Amino acid sequence: MLPNFTTYSSEGKNLFTIWILGEDMGTVDSVEKADELITRAREELASGQDNLYMIENIHKEIVGEEAIYKSVDDEEEVYKKIKKTLKDHQKETMTRAYMVKVNNTTVNLASASDVDELLTRAIDKYDEDNEYEVKTEINNDRIMSTLTANLTRKDVQFDAVTFDAGAENLVGKDISESELIEYLDFKDITQGITNIGFAEEVEVVETYIPKSEIVDVDTALSILTGMQEVQQIYEVQPGDTLSAISRKVGITMEELVELNSEYIKDVNSTIRAGQALIITVPEPELSVLWTRREIVEESYEADIIYIDNDDWYTTKQVTLTEPSAGFRKVVSDVTYKNDNAINKNIVKEEILLEAVAKVVERGTKVPPTYIKPISGGSVSSGFGRRSSPGGIGSRNHQGVDFAIPSGSTVMASSGGTVSAAGWSGGYGYMVLITHPDGSQTRYAHLSKVLVSAGQSVSQGQKIALSGNTGISTGPHLHFEIILNGTPVNPLNYIN
Repeated sequence: MLPNFTTYSSEGKNLFTIWILGEDMGTVDSVEKADELITRAREELASGQDNLYMIENIHKEIVGEEAIYKSVDDEEEVYKKIKKTLKDHQKETMTRAYMVKVNNTTVNLASASDVDELLTRAIDKYDEDNEYEVKTEINNDRIMSTLTANLTRKDVQFDAVTFDAGAENLVGKDISESELIEYLDFKDITQGITNIGFAEEVEVVETYIPKSEIVDVDTALSILTGMQEVQQIYEVQPGDTLSAISRKVGITMEELVELNSEYIKDVNSTIRAGQALIITVPEPELSVLWTRREIVEESYEADIIYIDNDDWYTTKQVTLTEPSAGFRKVVSDVTYKNDNAINKNIVKEEILLEAVAKVVERGTKVPPTYIKPISGGSVSSGFGRRSSPGGIGSRNHQGVDFAIPSGSTVMASSGGTVSAAGWSGGYGYMVLITHPDGSQTRYAHLSKVLVSAGQSVSQGQKIALSGNTGISTGPHLHFEIILNGTPVNPLNYIN
């Protein structure tokens, strides 16, 4: 389509010259005739085409004059010249197409039938009985010419279900399909696909684009269903390590470190349960959600039965009854996202052998928390195996050392009772605190002890001054946390 032009004319003039892009197209006897010839040329260029013709921004001017002896040019010759000039300045033809948008990815197809074929082929892998098809319909609620893609079940004939057991209970009842299954025998229930849809919104818009931007169905299918690296959040589980997570999610430890460099220094860094890590997983732009009804016989575990003990800490639990697996026959509606099962809903169950539940008694009291026992300072020696500092320190370090000037305040990492306070061989001056859950903390190489054995202290209370006593290579605080009689890495516990 051509842009509208501004016409120039004046009263009393009877001869009008048409100028387009500075070229003389000829003369006519009126402004109306000039506009008629331009419109006719424009319409003929686009006539019979399913395309949108874009014309350059053409300057047009119609100049009138009052003439007595001049005559107008041949109308057909003027028309042909206008048409040729417009055609010479025609931009690339804009072709009608259908843009399919999923998330931020778009593909352009030549026809609505191509859209139907694309989306139908996207579900073919999962529509095992070829029962579903895609239909695109105009969405009249949208201002633009937008189509909505819907998956519908084809006209498939199903055998009527007949049953006897429990039929009398259905008389006069309006029941759902899921309730009906309860009254059916397993042999009367049909397995197979019950629903198929897309996980993402699929938007189809009719548009005009350069023909070069249109792709075939095979290319569009590859773009939308090919695997892309997508970032997700993984929550660290108890017992997880970087190497275990690496194997579980299928990316290298180095990639994990790079994706989480703000929180993880290297592959040897410590992670904690509940921590959120960024991972990448391969996923297509367009995913298929489908549900399949399945009948299986399987072993199963009963839910654990917990008995709360308010006198125990949450770190303590005791198994009172060992579990025993049961066996059952079930009808399940299993929902998949592409090839991965994401939900299982049991709609009918028959217990063949009852499972025995595991019974666990567990504590409800929250155990003590631990804080850093000094303000400032840096770790000069970590927990575990190390080279003996100066040839005099332990090779199996049972705590961490914080480098800090002598005389710095040392605080109780957690509240409890002082079990020992004073000189203790290689530890030098030392304080040992026992906490309510039985754990202990040790503070060594002190210059001065400010508490005594048997004294109760609270978390954060000043208990000593740091120093360089005992077997020590310089001013620092040696700090231990002991759980169930075993030293653990304090850096995993202090807040």
